[in-house]
This record gives sequence, structure tokens and C-alpha cells, in this order.
Amino acid sequence: MFEDSKDDTGAIPRYTVAAVRHQGNTLTPSSPRRFKLFVGAAASLAFATLVAVRAIDLRSERAQLLTAADRRAEGLAVVFAGYLSQTFAAFDASLRQLALHSGRIGGPSASDAEWAPALVTARAALNAVGSITVVDSAGVIRHTTQPLIAGQSRRDQYIFRTLATDTADIIVADPPFKSLTSDHSYLIPLGRRLRGPHGEFAGIVVATFRPDEVRQFIRRADIGQEGMLSVFHRNGFVVLREPSSENPIGETALHKPIFEAAARTDTIGTFRGQAAPTGPMLRTAYRSLPERDLVVAVSLSEREILQQWRRETQIGSVIGVLAAVILATVVLIIFRETDRRIAAEQTLTRSQQLESLGRLTGGIAHDFNNLLTVILGNVALIRDVEPNSSSMVGEASEQIERAASRGSALVRQLLAFARRRPLQARTVDLGALARDTKPMIDRVLGEDVRVQIRIPDGPPFLATVDPTGVESALLNLCINARDAMPNGGTIVVELSRATYSEADSRRNSEVTAGSYVAMTVADTGAGIADEHLPHLFEPFFTTKGVGRGTGLGLSMIYGFVKQSGGGVTVRSDVGRGTIITMYLPESRDTELPETVEIDEPPSDGSGETILLVEDEPELLTLASRFLTELGYRVVSAPNGAAALDALNREPTIDLVLTDVVMPGGVSGLDLATAIRSRRPDTRVLFVSGYADEELSDARPDAAEQIITKPYDRRVLAKAVQQALRQSPS
Repeated sequence: MFEDSKDDTGAIPRYTVAAVRHQGNTLTPSSPRRFKLFVGAAASLAFATLVAVRAIDLRSERAQLLTAADRRAEGLAVVFAGYLSQTFAAFDASLRQLALHSGRIGGPSASDAEWAPALVTARAALNAVGSITVVDSAGVIRHTTQPLIAGQSRRDQYIFRTLATDTADIIVADPPFKSLTSDHSYLIPLGRRLRGPHGEFAGIVVATFRPDEVRQFIRRADIGQEGMLSVFHRNGFVVLREPSSENPIGETALHKPIFEAAARTDTIGTFRGQAAPTGPMLRTAYRSLPERDLVVAVSLSEREILQQWRRETQIGSVIGVLAAVILATVVLIIFRETDRRIAAEQTLTRSQQLESLGRLTGGIAHDFNNLLTVILGNVALIRDVEPNSSSMVGEASEQIERAASRGSALVRQLLAFARRRPLQARTVDLGALARDTKPMIDRVLGEDVRVQIRIPDGPPFLATVDPTGVESALLNLCINARDAMPNGGTIVVELSRATYSEADSRRNSEVTAGSYVAMTVADTGAGIADEHLPHLFEPFFTTKGVGRGTGLGLSMIYGFVKQSGGGVTVRSDVGRGTIITMYLPESRDTELPETVEIDEPPSDGSGETILLVEDEPELLTLASRFLTELGYRVVSAPNGAAALDALNREPTIDLVLTDVVMPGGVSGLDLATAIRSRRPDTRVLFVSGYADEELSDARPDAAEQIITKPYDRRVLAKAVQQALRQSPS
């Protein structure tokens, strides 16, 4: 559909980031009040959308569970119907042999001497058989293995009446009856028609079946505690039902909802309803056996089917409330930071807009990291009280910890975009990364959009990048492509290698000379108008409708790729689609390096004195508690000035643990300078929400003496232990 990133002459397309960078304009934000209304509305809309999407997902999941249960019930009905058919087939084979024997010896009127050996042999060949009886055409029992019933009439029984009038060559089941001569409670009669010399009705031969083995088979089926498996006779009787507190065999099934539903069809079907007015809601699948006059019904309880789903829904509700609180906190932080910077942003140029946005992001990330540290710390305290991860509290704490970890990853992306945190670049296989990210992209984009990953055969596409940043950039590009295709379409993610010469770099200053891995995202959407192309990567610029985009996604992609040492190009054709290519520095490694991490558990302290300096009260309290539990003596200070006073009071301080950014005129760096002049033997350990350039410039060795927020108790213990082992700096 599209050409390569270079045309036939080798020139770079004119729609590149060079045009974007040199076509800056001044951002004109609305008044602070309007901006707050916009952010509040956007946050509310985003949260409401997430809730709605989750509700739709839960509803879909519920429907899938019920559909799967229906299929399982249908499968069990098929299995049990087949089992009954096989069981009755053995009886039918013996009854057929007796019917043939009847024709050879002259029918039921033959003597006992001719019938008895055949009946005894047939009874011995069958399992779970009660008795075998031969009834003549008048309905009188002429021969039987149970002498007590000889001479009795069976003319009014269902099985006799059916076989006397039905000429079909089938086996017929009679309603169960209670045995009078054995310890088996109930017997099920199974009969076959006897024919005379000219095919006329000569009588019936009946074998009674003991259902004990069938009941044992039913009890092995996985139908739950509230489910049940039933067998009905079409004449309106219960043949079998398990489980049951009482013996239901032989009781009437008329006017029972499940029986009435099964009676309305001759084949298979499903039914949703209660077996009893106070019973659970059941999902029943039934299968009829017309040749046996029997109906098999398998019922599963909806309450048991949806038990785990309801539990997950409750946990999701708790997480939703927590997410709402966090979102409200973030919005309030944005309001505060917006008020602080709105006046300066109104007069900045495009380059100044990026710097201002970076500071805003850094400030938010700093405060948000404080919140995440408090959240992770309190999760650790909750686990101390409730270590059982399978309990409701344990599951909720794990959910909170995972959510906080995702928030931490988001903060790292924001800091990377703001360039207030160095990227964690390493050698990454972009092909494997693209394949691993595809499932998440598919879930986010929906079913209307098809995503294709095209990775040429050959050596892996290794690049030196931050993998989290690449994932975020790829996801953002795919989301933008989806929004450009409201009626669905195809997104192609393709990898290739590109080498830029000095001449190429002069034509496109956004990509310096070197070797790159090109990650291209192409869509089949509406395309981008020419007048919008120069502004694509400007902060807050968006062509989407109100509430559908913030205008920051492409800006973050641009910032990430540039900080990684690469570049971005854009090509678009209105009505045909858009191609965006990220050029990422190719790694010099020929294969992924192996990493081995040795994680030694930190040891407790021995009463060393630590001066803890933190301006956030909640974080100060939490860190003080952790250090005290680890065996250290803690002296707390809410700011730099109070820390200097503590230095004058305390004769011995082994370590100063201080935040970098603090109000009151004395920062963490100022405090460290004062400590070096007064107590050169005292060690200093910094805590920061982001790796600020000021810290790196002032302390070249500080990168190894920093705890990055958010941190947990283990990270704090390990960092303090290592700092105490080092010589004072």
C-alpha cells in the first residue's frame, strides 16, 4: 500500500520530524478554571469509560461461563445417554436371543422344559438383572425366573400395551417398581415384542434391570454440590436421580419444570429454571432416547458456576474504589502543579513548552512516587498482619501491589519523557518485544482492528533502547492508528534495518548518521491532512474530538525516541493511511547478553543512628517505622533546617537519609554540603522521586548513593546496609 521510507531517488520524505520541529507555535492554554474543568471532565470520562469497559467485560465473561456450563451439561448428557444405551444394549441382545428362541420352540405356549434353560442362561449372562419373564399375548406370565409371579397378568402395564400395539423392532422401558423379593429397592423393566409364525403379536419377553451400577456412574460425574443428573420415563416417572437425600425412583415427574421442558421435544434441548420453588437456578441439558422411552437431564447450578466470577467482581469493586481515590489524588496534584506553572506556559515558545511540560511531569512524578511509596509500604504492613495470600485481604493486597507497580512503570515513562530520569537502555530484541506486546495491543484495540507483525527471517533485530519506552511508544502508535480507522482496518508493524549516511543525515537532520532498527507502524485509515503534519508532535496538538485525546501521546513518542538517540518520520496519504517509522539505534551486540542477579537478603541493623529527613509526613512516618523495625535508632526531621538542628544536638550520627527536593530553603544537596563540612565521617544516602540533573552535576558519585522512589522495605534495608558499609564520601 505504501512505499518505503525513502523514495526512488534516495531522498527522505518531506513529512519528517524536521518539519515538525521547525514549525513550532505558541501554546495558548485556557484559563486555569477551564483547564481544571477539562482535566476533571477528562479524568471522570476516562474513569467512567474504564468502569463501563470493565462492566461489559464482566458481562461477557459471565455469558461465557454460562455458555461453557451449558456445553459441559450437554456433554455430560451425551456421555450418560451413551452409557445408558450401551447398558441397555446388552439387555437388548439377550432379549433378541430369547425372541429368536421363542420362534423356534413355538412361542410363550411352549413348555417350561423348553423355556427354562434359555431363561437361566440369559439371566447368568447379564449383570445387574433381576428376573426374566415371558408373557403371552393375553398378558399372562407363562415362564419366569421368579416363580412367585408366574400366572400373574401384565395386560394393563405400559410395556405390554406399548409392545402389543407398536410393531417397531425396539426395546421398551416400563416405569420402575419396587422389588418384593430382594434387597434391591427398585427394578426397571425392559421388554421386547415376541412374534408368531406369521409375524403376529405373540407376547413379550421382559428383563428387570437393577440400576445400582448406573447410580454409581452418575455419582462420579462432576456436577457440583447443587447440580443433579436425572433420568425420566416418558410416561411421567422418575427412573433415576442423583444426588438425592431420598430415593426418588418411581415417583411422578409430571408437572416438574425439567420434565415438562424435556417432554416438549423428541431430541435434545436446554432449559433454565428451578427444580423446586426454593432450589437454586439450574441450567439443564437433556437428551431423549426415543427407543428407550427415557429422557436424560443434566442440571448444573448457576450459583456454583458463577461463584468465582462473583468473587472476582467483588475484588474488582474494591480495586475500582482504590483506583478512583488514586485518580482523584492525581487530578488534585495536576491542579496544584497547573496553578503553579500556568502563567509561565502562556508565554513560552514550542521549545519552552516542552521544557515546561517536562517540569510539570517531573513534579507530578515526584509527588506520585511519594504516594506509591506510601502505598507499597502499607501493603507490606498489611502482609505482616495477614501473610496468607489466598485470603480476601491477601488477594486485595496483591492487587494493590500490582497496581502500584504499574503506576511506578508509568512514572518512569513520564520521567523519561520529561528527561528527568535517564532511560534504562539495554540490548533488546525488538522482534520478540513486538510479538510479546501484540496480545496487549489486540485487547486494547478491539476486534474491529487486525494487527499484523512482520519480522523478516534472519538475525534478531537488536537495539539499545529502554524496552518499557518502546512498548509504550508502539502501543500509542497503534491506538492512534485505530482511532484513524473508525470502521476497523489493518495495522502492520514491520521491522527492518536502516543505515543513514552523512548525506542522508543532512537531508533529514532528525536522524543522525548511523545504523538503526526501523520499527514501522502503518494503518489503512483516513490519513492526515497536509496542514496537520507539521504539528503532529507538538504537545496538546490533536485532531481528535473533545475528550478523545490529550495530544501528548505522539509528543511522548518523539521525546523518547530522541532521547534514545534515534528519530521519527511520518508519511501520510489522505484516504489511504499513515506510516510512522521509529529509527532506534542498532545494538553492537550480536546476541542478547546473559544477566545473572544475585540477591542477598539484607541483615538487620545493630543500633546505628540514622538521621531521617523527609518533608512528606506519611512517608516520614513509614520510613521511620521500617528503620526502627530493622534495628536502627532513628532521628526524624521534617525538613533540611530541622536536620541541621538535629546535627547540632546529636553527638553521633552514622548515616543521613535525606530527600533531595524539600521546601524551606535547605534542600538535600545543601544538607549534604553542610554535613561534609561539619562531619566528614558521616555517610549520606539520598532519596529521590527522579534522578534530577542538579543532583548528578553537584554529586558525580551520587548515582550510586540514591534510593529511587517508590521503594519498599527490602530496598530500603539493602540500601541502608550498603551505605553503612561504604567509606564516607
